[in-house]
Amino acid sequence: MNVVERTTPRGADSVAEPIGEAPAAPVPPPEAPAVRRAKLKPLALLFPYVRRYRGRASAAVCALLTAALATLAVPIAVRRMIDFGFSNESLNLIDSYFAVMIAVAGVLALASAMRYYLVTTLGERIVADLRTEVFGHLTGLSVSFFDQAKTGELVSRLTADTTQIKAAVGASVSVALRNLVLFFGASVMMVVTSPRLSAFVLAAIPVIVLPLYGFGRAVRRRSRTAQDTLADASAYAAELIGAVRTLQAFTNERLATSRFASAVERAFNAA
Repeated sequence: MNVVERTTPRGADSVAEPIGEAPAAPVPPPEAPAVRRAKLKPLALLFPYVRRYRGRASAAVCALLTAALATLAVPIAVRRMIDFGFSNESLNLIDSYFAVMIAVAGVLALASAMRYYLVTTLGERIVADLRTEVFGHLTGLSVSFFDQAKTGELVSRLTADTTQIKAAVGASVSVALRNLVLFFGASVMMVVTSPRLSAFVLAAIPVIVLPLYGFGRAVRRRSRTAQDTLADASAYAAELIGAVRTLQAFTNERLATSRFASAVERAFNAA
């Protein structure tokens, strides 16, 4: 007598839910990733490099303040020369007013030249130290890191990205500080000269600054994208040049050239 056994499907007891038990709570959807916002906090990491050359940095700040104050003094010298130098009562003092204006212009030229020289050399010195330390850090990383990272991209980061840092430490910070000093100085001079006219001018500043701020944020995003695409193109070129024997053995010169041209075109469009 054959006995047919009815087997229970595997996992049926785990699938069946007991009666009266509350259903499991739905799993909440994952939160959207937070939008990455540009911050100036990473620039604080450059302060130790600036402190190494505090003497040159202090001289650059002094030259910057002198140039800004001389720039603010030029309109005053011109106004006094026109108001008093060409009057009948003080016609004999016109040479003195011209000499003062020329002296102010000379101080402005000398201070501007010193500021540019000190800021440029300071930026070059900081970037040189940064490149040396970054290269020393790369040589101490594990071999598994270089198995995943592209050599060309690392070289691009070591050269092109540090050049951007040089522009930020050098020209950008200097121009920003100079414009800040000129803004406050010119505002004080306008308020002293004509408070009503100054109110109209200061009221128009937000209308001018806000579009520039939005445009600057867009340029910052595009600059970051351009740096990334340029790093990709450099990495592709470095890998092909390093394996040029294999490339020519398989006669893939045209394919490699077309791919590199596409990468360069993407970098151009991003820039």
